[in-house]
Amino acid sequence: MGLAGFFGYGNYGDELFVSVYKQFLQDDFDLRFLADKLEQPYYSRPPQDMVAEVDAIVIGGGDIIQPWNLDARYFSKEFLKKPVFVVGVGVPIRANTNKGNAEKDWIVQKYKNFLQHPSVKMIHARDEQSCKWIMSKAEPAVEVIESPDLVCSLNLPPVAKSADQKILGIVTRQRPDLEDDYSQINALADQQRARGWRVRHIILGTGIVGVRDRADADDIRGDKELIYTESLTELTEAIGGCTALVSMKFHGTVVATMYGVPSTVLIPTNKNRNFMKRIGRDDLLSKFDDPTLCSRFDPEPAPHDPVALEMLRSRATDVMVSLRQGLHRAIGY
Repeated sequence: MGLAGFFGYGNYGDELFVSVYKQFLQDDFDLRFLADKLEQPYYSRPPQDMVAEVDAIVIGGGDIIQPWNLDARYFSKEFLKKPVFVVGVGVPIRANTNKGNAEKDWIVQKYKNFLQHPSVKMIHARDEQSCKWIMSKAEPAVEVIESPDLVCSLNLPPVAKSADQKILGIVTRQRPDLEDDYSQINALADQQRARGWRVRHIILGTGIVGVRDRADADDIRGDKELIYTESLTELTEAIGGCTALVSMKFHGTVVATMYGVPSTVLIPTNKNRNFMKRIGRDDLLSKFDDPTLCSRFDPEPAPHDPVALEMLRSRATDVMVSLRQGLHRAIGY
């Protein structure tokens, strides 16, 4: 089975999608990446040859349905020669149009042509907003399933927490061409240190993404534990061991939430807003330069409702089970 996504670059969430696929699919299918190079043209051999070697293709997840761009790593016409399953995808609808991210009609038409093709057997969107965009703009022939991010279904490694030591986890990211001011994050770290908390700065990426994020980690000052590793498991355990997290990365928040760790969002994108709205935690939406960031820990963020977490896990798991069953039907075993 072929996998098409933003894989191999070390972006934490995308690499976790691979972990989800392995958890649910690798006992039944031989999994292989279609795009096997990180640079253009992304394929070491003609794409049609690579497609010919698989029985079906899973595309996703992440923000890969971009109304201003269609990437051949995810939506190649060659893929439509096999049964195609699009899962875990989001549509970044309110992108910064000043950077050329305005919706383009001819790109939307290409998505429409792809998603209406009879080879597309399943479409799953990770939030209602993305689901509505796909249904209204692409008008696919198959039903669009909406459920929480697929990483919510992942079996997370167990962690042991200290009963007497609280830990503030911080996740930053380097944003190209932007000089982000971390003054409020540093103020929060100083405040929590004064209250007896440890500070844990997690470089939430591996490979080239990890190198990039590590480059601006020194902007978080003071005494801290720095977690920088090529191990996804160690990064995940570092999140799970925190008392509370503040995160500039969506899947840092998703994983923290599934551990029951309240994560304050530092870049309130639509995917973060939609995720928090689903579990009734709008109180955790903030911004890295929000002057009220410190006061959000007076008192510290409340724990999550276990019922809400079970809802996230159950609904995401249902999608992965449906994907596995659909793959079996499509390829006949």
